[in-house]
Amino acid sequence: MKKLPFKSFWLFLLIPFGVVFFVVIPEIEKNYERYNNHQITLQKDIHTLDSLKQSEKLSSKGKHLLQKLEITVPIHTKVYGGEKFMFYKTGGMLVVLVFMGVGMVATNYISNKKKISPKNKQVDFVFEDPTTDVIGQKISWGALENSASNFASEVLKKTAQGYKITSSSLTKVFAWSFFLMGLNYVVISFYEYYQVYDIPLTFMKGGKLFFTSGGPFLLIGLVLLFVFSPKVFIHVRKRKIIIGGETLQYQQVYALQVLEKFSSGGSSSSGYFSYELNLITNKGDRFNLLNHGDKMYILSDMMKISKILKVPVWNNGVV
Repeated sequence: MKKLPFKSFWLFLLIPFGVVFFVVIPEIEKNYERYNNHQITLQKDIHTLDSLKQSEKLSSKGKHLLQKLEITVPIHTKVYGGEKFMFYKTGGMLVVLVFMGVGMVATNYISNKKKISPKNKQVDFVFEDPTTDVIGQKISWGALENSASNFASEVLKKTAQGYKITSSSLTKVFAWSFFLMGLNYVVISFYEYYQVYDIPLTFMKGGKLFFTSGGPFLLIGLVLLFVFSPKVFIHVRKRKIIIGGETLQYQQVYALQVLEKFSSGGSSSSGYFSYELNLITNKGDRFNLLNHGDKMYILSDMMKISKILKVPVWNNGVV
């Protein structure tokens, strides 16, 4: 099968665009029209109820209508008020989905632009043979990390103190989308409770409301933001590396190790190859620096780190 050129990627935007334009928007318009009709009917009922309450003399029919409206108006006020807040929640969710879609497309576009940029030069990198080294003969070539991604989820970035290895823009978009989607539902749900209900909000009721609204999404977003925070700091002036809760001096770094591994998905057809860049100390200990599925990015960052630390790289069939 012929591979689609990169520009054809934009064709896939027709799927979410079609769903939003032909399904989501018409459904929202229909529900909003129904909500508007309910509000008009409710306002008429409220006006009728006020008029009946102020009337000094009512017929039996008027008394029956008064009793009916005294029951239905409070109920409809709560029900239709809930519909209003549902529109707020849905609107907030759509904003977050737009943010997520635009962010993913933009970061993917920028990433691919960098790859095919004419400024990028082909560099012939010379790997050293670990079998001729005492430490190289002893280290393991098994993966340090069990999981990985099939895209560049981690990148090397320059800082004021040197460099850091942190999550990529695409990964951050994904984490922030979870967090904002959950926050949208949690905030509006609590605001709705205080606006509609007269029952005091206890700790147990608040917990239930949190976890039955967007609480799980909010917590997942927080966890992802924490997990995707910078995991390695390279301080150039102080000549030290903070990694995995430990501090290593430059002189302790002996080599870098780049290896390929196969990450299996839910089925045999959904697996993919990913790559690890590990730091080797002069005692033979290994620390993971990068772990993702974009070979071009990981080799590019590998060369930069090798140059920064002035250490060789051992390769096991990656290139």
